[in-house]
Amino acid sequence: MATKATVINVDNYQELIGNGTPAIVDFWATWCPHCKRIAPSFDKVAADYEGKLIVGKVDTDEDPAIAQKYDIEYLPTFVLLDGEGNVVDKVVAPASKAAIDEFIHNGLGL
Repeated sequence: MATKATVINVDNYQELIGNGTPAIVDFWATWCPHCKRIAPSFDKVAADYEGKLIVGKVDTDEDPAIAQKYDIEYLPTFVLLDGEGNVVDKVVAPASKAAIDEFIHNGLGL
């Protein structure tokens, strides 16, 4: 099975974020049409960056506290984090996998 984005929730947040590995987190919801449209591209990002970057997803309806921590107002919002868990950058509703790749490259140089 292909690598997919990891579901991040209150149970695994501490072990995944700020553990020394940078991360990109997709804040999404099941009712969000653009979230559904970009999801397959985000799963491809997970496969491409496996071992270099934590690629995770937070369902904002299931885990609103995590979304509040990052001041998420619009969906989908992608947050790029350094290895210490600090916000490097945010982008709302990227149009394609290429846009996500560029966001990662510009923020982390990967």
